[in-house]
Amino acid sequence: MGSSIWQINQSTILEFANNCSGLIDASYDKNGFLLQDKAVKSTLIDRDEKVKNKNKNIPDNLIRHQFLNLLVRVAKDKYITRCNYAFK
Repeated sequence: MGSSIWQINQSTILEFANNCSGLIDASYDKNGFLLQDKAVKSTLIDRDEKVKNKNKNIPDNLIRHQFLNLLVRVAKDKYITRCNYAFK
């Protein structure tokens, strides 16, 4: 219908992450967060590349479902993969 796609750019994502207490800290730095951002963007590149070449309205920034995927990946990487706690 000609409406733009809701999107969030990298600087806004970093500002959001810095304002969330504890999301980016000494145990999980900005580079880890940005690596997850790249991973989210690359998951659909192969499948969507053909569609993106035909539709120039698809943004290079994150869109809604990718933003949620980013938050899940960061939480999984920070709290499960890098967890130093021994669960008993």
